[in-house]
Amino acid sequence: MSSDRREFLKTLSLGGLALFTTDWTRLVTEAKATSGGKVLPALPGETVSPDGDQLRAFWQDSAGYFELCLNGTIYDEVPDLEDDEDDGFDSSEFEQEEGESDEDFEARIDQARDEWDSEQESERRSRQEDHEFDWYRNSCPGAQAVPYLQGLFSTLDEKEDAVDAGDYAEIGSIEFYDGACPGNDTYVAATAPDYETLAALQRVLTALNWNCRVVIVEPNPNDAAKA
Repeated sequence: MSSDRREFLKTLSLGGLALFTTDWTRLVTEAKATSGGKVLPALPGETVSPDGDQLRAFWQDSAGYFELCLNGTIYDEVPDLEDDEDDGFDSSEFEQEEGESDEDFEARIDQARDEWDSEQESERRSRQEDHEFDWYRNSCPGAQAVPYLQGLFSTLDEKEDAVDAGDYAEIGSIEFYDGACPGNDTYVAATAPDYETLAALQRVLTALNWNCRVVIVEPNPNDAAKA
């Protein structure tokens, strides 16, 4: 996180209460060191119900950021497609033609059945691909974190008289991704670059009375090494 962004976070206030003071910065540093980057700091009176939401953070070493998931993990699998079962091939509409042998009649039915099976399989595969695409873009825990956090930023914007939020995209340096690369638009995610960003995110969530806990599931190993 750049120094100007750190300064921005320190000046964020809610209802006249400065959120990121020198004491807060010290608390973040101490909590990071004592927990090895696994547990975020908490101030007296800052409680989150266990029935609330969870934004779970998973460090991605190759990318250099935490990927955030809402009430789930990056390892959640695509749920089974709830698809209506096919009624099955109906051979009752076939009639044996005059002069057609029994063997030829059966062969004609078998060919029609094979063509029907192939068409049904192609349609099922297409439905499955659509189902997976929709899940990755809209329903998986990583994708769901995006509108959740965008809603948080919108709340900050709506409280501009009480919150000195500046450019909402700067808070915690959280970034949004819509497509990993050209030709791959299934990756929708929200990411945070470091422990300090996650701590800032929790502070804002609590200050706005959002019943949500930020949980570090997989910490940055470099943070643990410094503990």
